[in-house]
Amino acid sequence: MKNYKLILFLLLFSVRIFSQNTTNDTVNTQTEESFDYKKYYDCDFGEGNVLIVIKKGKEFTDLKELRKSGKGFAIKMEAIYSMEFADGQRYESSVVKNITNDSLSITNFFNENAAKLAGQPFKLITYPLSSLKYVRFVDDRMLSLYSRKNIQKNFNLMVKKLDRAKMCPAVIQFKEKNDEMKVCHFYLTSQGYDLLYEDKGRVYYMEGKVEWK
Repeated sequence: MKNYKLILFLLLFSVRIFSQNTTNDTVNTQTEESFDYKKYYDCDFGEGNVLIVIKKGKEFTDLKELRKSGKGFAIKMEAIYSMEFADGQRYESSVVKNITNDSLSITNFFNENAAKLAGQPFKLITYPLSSLKYVRFVDDRMLSLYSRKNIQKNFNLMVKKLDRAKMCPAVIQFKEKNDEMKVCHFYLTSQGYDLLYEDKGRVYYMEGKVEWK
């Protein structure tokens, strides 16, 4: 995807806000049309740091084996993770912007619109890696079931420089919102990655089959 063309069809999905239901949307982007990804978001999949979260006593081999084996998971730039830090602050829809050998930088909200709705300035927050305390995973949204990983007790953290270090967000056209294009960040759950997007300052998630073209 070096030409930054992210074109997808999203079929038969329901859109829900975290606390209430909304109407269904449909997505239809034409594969024959040129698409300027950087018009909406500046991101590439190039080399950079990835934070590997691995169970104590286990060894890291590669990303595919990491989740498949159940030994841990990876935190990648431009994606979203439910994280809690040693200062007691928990972030549910913050975007990971930078990973260094000893720190993690995240936005305090999904984007500027979400921060504005909350009456807060949109900013970047940097934590030492040693302060990452918990990562939560959605198990079942309908039943409000979550699992929580105690990072400091049960996992080791290591930073690896990899070729594809970012989870660049998808850009999706919403037909029922006057063809508005929305930046949809990936969000890690127990089942894999979901897509989150913002509308009028509120953060929504999407469920269903996503077919990449």
